[in-house]
Amino acid sequence: MRNKELKFPRYFIFTFLMLCSFFAVAQAHASITLRLMAVNPADSEQTVPIKVYLPLEVKPEDVIYKGDLEVAYDAQQGSYYVFGEYQLKPKEVLEKEIEIKDVWIIDQSQIALLRQEAKEILGAFEKTKYLERATLLYSGIDKKLKEVEQIQDLSSASPGYKISNYRNSLSLLNSAKADLLAAKTLLSEVAPKGLASFTWKIIVFIIIFLGVLGLGFFIIWQRQTKIEAEQKSQD
Repeated sequence: MRNKELKFPRYFIFTFLMLCSFFAVAQAHASITLRLMAVNPADSEQTVPIKVYLPLEVKPEDVIYKGDLEVAYDAQQGSYYVFGEYQLKPKEVLEKEIEIKDVWIIDQSQIALLRQEAKEILGAFEKTKYLERATLLYSGIDKKLKEVEQIQDLSSASPGYKISNYRNSLSLLNSAKADLLAAKTLLSEVAPKGLASFTWKIIVFIIIFLGVLGLGFFIIWQRQTKIEAEQKSQD
């Protein structure tokens, strides 16, 4: 028992390093295959643990195939991991595969909707003094969306590189959304002023209309009063 406790940290660290070194990508069916390798470097048969953390974006429902490995959540790390224990003979090498959905893709329709919304907001600024500022915001949004599209067009056999590209794209996308929100905020500040001006014009028009109408009634009343007075004097 004491001998086993001394050996455990040695082969566990070795196994963990080997696991981290054998990740691979399978592009077919929009999935990624993680190839795991565990080795028992000892001269005696031992139970070798496997524990590998999945990328932060992966949830249990994204795991297509995991064989006899189990999935659990680590609250401290904030991510899921796969684990299992295997009895390995001396120098035995164990290989495992995990197939995961390719969740590191930003839907093109999402990009198209953001671009279209940005165009519509830019159009709302026409004939306002904020058009130049809105145009700059739109240019920044469009540039970031194009960068996202370019990054997603890059192909790589490395899952680490693919995940890194996705996270960069997501950062750009969120920045574009922030710019879009700034444009909406600016538009909301402009819109009430335009509405107030329009409302004031309506009020002025109503006042003038009522004034003209009142003046017309006054003139008619005066004439009617004059006609009645003349009729009385004739009688």
